[in-house]
Amino acid sequence: MTKGFISWVHFGDLHIRNAEDENCQDFLDLIAQANQHLAGAVDFAFLPGDNADDGTEAQYQIVKRALDGLALPAHVIAGDHDKKQGSLDLFQRYLAPELYRGVTLREFRLLFLNAMDGRSEKDFDFGGKQMEWLAGQLKENPRALVFTHLYPSELKTQGKRFSRLIREFEVPLVEMGHTHYNELANDGRTIYAATRSTGQIEEGPPGFSITTIDDGVVSWKFKERGPWPFVMITSPADERLITRPESAAQVVRGQVSVRAQVWGGSSLRSVVCRVDQAAAQAMQFGGHGWELSWDSRCVRDGAHSVVVTAETSRGQQASDEILICVSQTGRHDSPAKREIDYENAIGAWESKGILGTELGPNEKGTKGPWPSWRRK
Repeated sequence: MTKGFISWVHFGDLHIRNAEDENCQDFLDLIAQANQHLAGAVDFAFLPGDNADDGTEAQYQIVKRALDGLALPAHVIAGDHDKKQGSLDLFQRYLAPELYRGVTLREFRLLFLNAMDGRSEKDFDFGGKQMEWLAGQLKENPRALVFTHLYPSELKTQGKRFSRLIREFEVPLVEMGHTHYNELANDGRTIYAATRSTGQIEEGPPGFSITTIDDGVVSWKFKERGPWPFVMITSPADERLITRPESAAQVVRGQVSVRAQVWGGSSLRSVVCRVDQAAAQAMQFGGHGWELSWDSRCVRDGAHSVVVTAETSRGQQASDEILICVSQTGRHDSPAKREIDYENAIGAWESKGILGTELGPNEKGTKGPWPSWRRK
């Protein structure tokens, strides 16, 4: 894959109890879809914790068997449900021997953290040793990405220090689970991306998210179970996800490359790009996926719609749309940002799978039982 590009699929909190339960069958179906359409096309899979709902050995064995059938490298971290038996020994035996770790992938350093590392078995927190390790990793690796179970501010004692480190070292992305609903937050320098639960959901059919970083541009989209192909624009940045206004790929000016990924389209007839109501232009497949060189000087400064549409030889279509900010001077007035990370949530973005309802056991939803969604 081209330098400066990384992508992964995120399976939200599983909450596995029994092999015959619907959420376990959903997970197996999502693995089958990932194997068919994403294996070899994205870099890895991420599981953000709360894998075994009660932390029992039988539940870990179910998760392990499912992951043994995944045709992608899997990076799994722990959540509070994984520690319900009082320790993470079973988690380490079946899913991840190291509770926190760093992995180098091309020029990126991926930091997978353990939010159950505090003094109390029940509280979210980092221990001192992990905190010092994290600080050293961020200092040594300018292109570090952080994967953790929940928003940094929710750690009991280390939340403020964790948040300061993210700001100090300008981490572009923190990827999380725990919320049980899809959410993106932007504090002006860092994107916080939360993918909803696979096992306890109230907002519609199950699925997974795909995240990309394309030369500094963060893109995210949720894929419900259903037909393929799946399209995601990876550059320029949507105006809601601008974190580096000095980059022409974020605050758009001059000649720029519009890039998109199309997954699950083995027999594509066409991939086209349309800006506002202008005529669609054919994109070409290159080192960054599908690409189109576009001169932003042909439009006025301000917000503009960019739509990429893929069509297969069988007539199946899929699209993605973003709003870009064009400013030939590079000027960009960022909205005021709040100190607490999750208070910078961008709200509903239905075309990306973010409903904005915040339904789930952690916020405005019920405590269960969760509705059963008809499998497609």
